[in-house]
Amino acid sequence: MNKQTSGCENLEMYAVGGLDEAEKNEFELHLKGCAACAAELVELVALVDLLPMASEPVAVPEGMRARVLDHVLGESSVQQADKIEIAAEQVSSPKRDMAKRNRIRPWFYAGMSAAVLILAVYCYNLKQHISDLQTELAQENRPAEAVQVNNVVALSSTAKEIVAKGLATIVIDAKGTHLLVQAEKLPELQHNEAYQVWLIKGKETPVNAGTFMTHNGTGGLYYTFNPDSYDTIAITLEPDAHGDTPRGKPVLVAAL
Repeated sequence: MNKQTSGCENLEMYAVGGLDEAEKNEFELHLKGCAACAAELVELVALVDLLPMASEPVAVPEGMRARVLDHVLGESSVQQADKIEIAAEQVSSPKRDMAKRNRIRPWFYAGMSAAVLILAVYCYNLKQHISDLQTELAQENRPAEAVQVNNVVALSSTAKEIVAKGLATIVIDAKGTHLLVQAEKLPELQHNEAYQVWLIKGKETPVNAGTFMTHNGTGGLYYTFNPDSYDTIAITLEPDAHGDTPRGKPVLVAAL
């Protein structure tokens, strides 16, 4: 490359660390003799420093800042005047190269500004997402709402040969009123049989509160309901789990 094509045109790429080692060395030689590039490089380096952690940081070449500042501020007036004159000649002679460079530079600055804006939006969205996660975590770690036991009734067997027993517990929490049914020593199920829990109010049609299977004669279920709507609870042994009304014999029963 000659001086004109590898000099001023490589200013932006040098500032962002985009040159290979040979190009970088060649540009640094050019920089020593170009006051215009030296002054503008200071501004470009400052702009690059504004970019947050969008990618792995590119280290500024060792000694570059010192060399640039020494070049701009520390030279004698005679040397500075000579180099300004050389820079003026370089500006006036390769008009075609400089025109091309001036067309490129606005796009470069616009791209840098857009990158800063995009990263700012990304950081804001990330911060908002972290805030939402912290709120969800705080809710998950919040102590459970207090549960109040409203009533506990013992379920009695309906026949002497049935040794099963159980409890029907009514509990209240922030989500409503719930019925917790627990039973043990129930007769073992055969084939498709299942146990069903029924809630009854006087002579009205029983309401199915759920179906459960047993393991070693033990089983139960959980049901949300309005306790004022019923006065009796019963557990029946059904031929299957699909009945809408009681078909089998009662096993356990209690008044609510």
